[in-house]
Amino acid sequence: MKKGSTIGLILLLAGIVIWIAYGLYLGFEEILQALDIVTGFVAGLIIIGIIVLIVSIIIEQRKDTKKMKEEIKKEDLEP
Repeated sequence: MKKGSTIGLILLLAGIVIWIAYGLYLGFEEILQALDIVTGFVAGLIIIGIIVLIVSIIIEQRKDTKKMKEEIKKEDLEP
């Protein structure tokens, strides 16, 4: 994996793990009743992780497409 994918995956997993641990610590009923700073931070961490993953996947796909087009001979592309 590239750096962007690794960072995004780490942020996503860290956010989910922290959210689950915090939920077990406080109890899920209290979290549903009152969203506090920690819950907002963790939700933001998960959202940022997902965004980084999606962007890095798009960038990798574009690079691979360009690389593949360069490797294919022009003769092979013509009918």
